[in-house]
Amino acid sequence: MSTSTLRFDITFHTPFRVSTGHARDELDAAIDPELPLPSTSLKGLMRATAVKLLGKNAEIVGSVFGSPRHESPWRWSDAAPDENGWHRPKAAARLEIDRDTHTAKEDMLGVREQIGAEHAWFTVTERGFLDDETLRTHRLVLAVAARATRSLGADRRRGLGWVTISSDIDIERSDVETFLELGAA
Repeated sequence: MSTSTLRFDITFHTPFRVSTGHARDELDAAIDPELPLPSTSLKGLMRATAVKLLGKNAEIVGSVFGSPRHESPWRWSDAAPDENGWHRPKAAARLEIDRDTHTAKEDMLGVREQIGAEHAWFTVTERGFLDDETLRTHRLVLAVAARATRSLGADRRRGLGWVTISSDIDIERSDVETFLELGAA
């Protein structure tokens, strides 16, 4: 029995931040410089994209990413940078603006760490046996969810974490139509 492993390549267009949840030395939100983009964040990101495209009640999302009834038949790796490595983490200040006065609110300065890279990659590996048809469907869901993901990490709607994710699976227009039909099932 052989397992299927999919490779995904990330191109970073801006720095990103996946916070540890803890403050550290003059930082309100710190990253883990040894593991700035963990597998759990990648899996959650791809799941969120699949839900956005297929709907929260699409059964295929639970089948691919896991649900309270069963665990995912796939395992995500942490992101690894290309030969240029991760950029050095940098602090970035952010403040909150008062809507009425259009000035900075008092005591609302936040200093958060962010990191970047030119490129990174991760894998998603089958860890349970899937029949050929299920495997094809799952691979399609994973590939489209990755390709449709445009940002990751915190503040991704405010200019951080813009990415392009590609995979070793070619996606044709008919594949996208098949994918969208999964949301109606």
